[in-house]
Amino acid sequence: MANLKESIELKTRHSYLQRYMETPSIDEDKILLLYSIYEDLLLPKEQMENYILTTMLVQQALDTHETVPNRLTYSDERLRSQQLSVLAGDYFSGLYYYLLAEASDITFIRILAEGIKEVNEAKIHLYQMDYNQLDKLFSCLTTVESAIFQKIVKSFHINKWVELVANFLMLKRLLHERELYLNSGSSILFKSIKKIVFSKGDQDQVVDTEVMVEFNNQLTYVSEKLEQFIVTNPKLNSMLRDRINDLLFKSTSFGMKRIAEEG
Repeated sequence: MANLKESIELKTRHSYLQRYMETPSIDEDKILLLYSIYEDLLLPKEQMENYILTTMLVQQALDTHETVPNRLTYSDERLRSQQLSVLAGDYFSGLYYYLLAEASDITFIRILAEGIKEVNEAKIHLYQMDYNQLDKLFSCLTTVESAIFQKIVKSFHINKWVELVANFLMLKRLLHERELYLNSGSSILFKSIKKIVFSKGDQDQVVDTEVMVEFNNQLTYVSEKLEQFIVTNPKLNSMLRDRINDLLFKSTSFGMKRIAEEG
């Protein structure tokens, strides 16, 4: 895991970019998830490492583009950083195409490209807050988080991973959105939930509690799906199992903490 992360850092390190912008952190959970998937496939070590590296480069490209603000700031230094965020994301995308083309793995290029397309389409709908039903909103967010990983597992016909990939990455995103909402109120997910709840009744009567109830319903659903998967797949990679349990604990311990504080 440490070697894979270091390889990704080396590939994405660029002195000029680092001078003007902060590169998104590498998601170790996604490295662990990819490693567990490819380990299950019994892939040769070199091929496994190449697939993980190229997939994480795609993820870095998407995460870097995510740092570009909706509204531009026109100070010279800030504008340069915004422009570089776009170019850096394209640069990381170019790296993954280059590495796979060098390995003559055109099939995997297509898999990742299809996943990127689905992610970007879902992001457009998410940020435009197009949805008026909660299930469609959560489905869209699941696509944003897991489309690339789902394309991979489906292409290798390992269907048991489809549900795990979707729920594991969705749980991570839900916990992240909850933290954003409680700390700064800037969560796109909670804004979308509030908009949908408003459309069903009098806006003056909608309070944060109702929004949190809808959020917690989805959090509970995803958590239960993950718990079921762990029970029915006892041979799951132990590191991944421990990480899932850690996230499940965070999803429930927050509620207990709030009750204790209010008490």
